[in-house]
Amino acid sequence: MTYSSALHLVRGVKSRLAQSGVQAESLFAQAGLDEGDGIACDALTLSDKLSHLWELLVQQSGDPLIGLKISTPHRLGWLGVMGHIMLVSPTVQSSIERCHGHTRVGLLLPGAQREVPQQRYDFVWCVLLRSLRCAAGRDDIAPVVVEYTFPAPANAQVFEETFGCPVRFGMPHNVMEFSDTDLVAALPANPPLMNGGGEHVLATLATAQPPTFSGKVQALLASLLPKGPPHRDDVAAQMMMSERTLQRRLAEEGTSFTNLVDDTRRELARQSLSAGELSLKMLSFQLGFSEPSAFYRACKRWFGMAPSDIQHLAHQPGPGPDVLQAPVKPRKTA
Repeated sequence: MTYSSALHLVRGVKSRLAQSGVQAESLFAQAGLDEGDGIACDALTLSDKLSHLWELLVQQSGDPLIGLKISTPHRLGWLGVMGHIMLVSPTVQSSIERCHGHTRVGLLLPGAQREVPQQRYDFVWCVLLRSLRCAAGRDDIAPVVVEYTFPAPANAQVFEETFGCPVRFGMPHNVMEFSDTDLVAALPANPPLMNGGGEHVLATLATAQPPTFSGKVQALLASLLPKGPPHRDDVAAQMMMSERTLQRRLAEEGTSFTNLVDDTRRELARQSLSAGELSLKMLSFQLGFSEPSAFYRACKRWFGMAPSDIQHLAHQPGPGPDVLQAPVKPRKTA
């Protein structure tokens, strides 16, 4: 499972707004999205703050189409479309379904206290489409159809002009449908994707099983870590169960709460050290360590080297150290 920290998510949205000429700092502050306590919250609260941000953007600009206008392409990972969608985790729930040579990507942006404005969906769809075009090197790629749960606006034709396909409103789900040919064209030609491998990746994604219980716990842990070391009783309460039930269900999947915290930190550290966007001090606190020295010791245990050495190696020419590419192996409890 891939994680994106709340800090990376918020900075990504802010960067796109800034590139479009939007004065974002004050709006982020109004929405409670300052880099600190503002993003040290659970996924639903963070999603509510992002929805509030889009409401403020619409109010300030007076433009209900702003979500269609400010997106920029983002580099796609090896999973192509779904890889990009997961960049906005944990505030996006996504699904993928294949049928008759087409792939339907569904999105659900959840919230706790605040309704999600349509402009958030507009933004995500546009970034996804423009990233797909950028990865494929083709500006003519267009979805087969886009579907919204929202009612049809007065300017519905602008949506069809933006996406280059029919757009349906008042539908049961928010969906963007592509031809498999276009999706495979956007997948990098790495060895696993050659000789028809792209079709295999799409088929694998489409038949993927729902997240395991431990996967759901890890997603929650990823959102809690910036607040400090997660506590089992807090996680159990947020999952609406007792600590005993939490421990039992994790044990049934061959893991434990302590192992999941450690594995989640390791995976987030691997991604962040590879990206090199955060200082080591900031990263240590984002991962819930009380001090950088604890993060240093954890990296030595996980990767066999200091975090500064990993960061340096990750930015050398070539494929990078194998330790950063290796997936975290699930551990069994005794």
